[in-house]
Amino acid sequence: MTTDASAPAWTEADLTKQLATDCAVRPGDILLVHSSMKSLGRVEGGPQAVVRALMAAVTEAGTILVPTYTSPQPDGVFHHASTPSRTGLITEAFRTMPGVVRSLHPTHSVSAWGRQAREFTDGHDRTSGLGAKSPFHKAALAGGQVLMIGCSMTSCSLVHVSEAIVRTPYFGVVFYPGYERTLTMALADGTRIEVPPKDNPTDSAGFTALQAELDRRRLITHCRLGAAACLKFSGRECLAVAVEMLKADPTALLCHNERCAVCPKARELCRPTGR
Repeated sequence: MTTDASAPAWTEADLTKQLATDCAVRPGDILLVHSSMKSLGRVEGGPQAVVRALMAAVTEAGTILVPTYTSPQPDGVFHHASTPSRTGLITEAFRTMPGVVRSLHPTHSVSAWGRQAREFTDGHDRTSGLGAKSPFHKAALAGGQVLMIGCSMTSCSLVHVSEAIVRTPYFGVVFYPGYERTLTMALADGTRIEVPPKDNPTDSAGFTALQAELDRRRLITHCRLGAAACLKFSGRECLAVAVEMLKADPTALLCHNERCAVCPKARELCRPTGR
C-alpha cells in the first residue's frame, strides 16, 4: 500500500484503543504477532510506538512473541545480542526494547516480552526453528492468539509447526542455500554454540489454502489496526486445522506455482513410491 503523507498520523493511544476494541486484545493475552509497518499507514513515533501499544494492550500480565529471524551470515555466525531481525521494522524495534528476551536459534529466533516470555523462549536451542516445542508452538498450546497486522497467512510461522507434527515427506529437507551447514551462535558472555541443520522449514506461499479453510469455518476475526487489515485467530485452532489438512493430503499447504523454487520439489517427495 502507499502511505498518504497528507493523512493524519495514528498515535500510540489510537493504536492501543484499536487493539482493545477492534482487535479484542485483552490484558493477560498471549499474542503471536506478525506485522507489516507499511500497512499501518503513518504512525507517530514509528515502530516503537506500535510496540508500546501492543505492550499496553496485553500488559505485563500477558506475553507477546514476534519472529526475529536472521539469514545465515556469510561467516556462519549469529550474534545473539546484535544480529538484527530481517522480519520487519516492528520486530527489530521490539527486539531492542527493555525487558525483551530473544530465544537461542541461529536463523529462527523468537523474541518475547511479558509474564511467560522466558517460559516460551527457553530451550529453543534444543529443538528446531519452527518445530514441536519451539516458542510459537508452546505459546499456541498455552492459548495464544495470532495477530497478523497487514499480512496474510503466508507470513504465519506457526503453520510450519503443523508440518513438523505430521512429519510431511518434505519436512526437514533443506531447500534454501546457506541453511545446509552448521551455524554458530555467539552469545554476549563469549559462549559459542554450534548448531547443525535440523528440520529447516520450507515455503509458505501455499498457506493461503489454510487461510481459506479457517475463514470457511469462521475461525478468523477480521479487524483493523491503524490503516492495516488484520487477521486474528486461535493458535491452537490454526494448528489443529492445518494438521487435519496435512493428514488428509501432505501437499495441502504447498503452492501451485511451477516457478516456485521449493514447492514443486516438495510435491515430488510426496508422491507414492513407484508412481
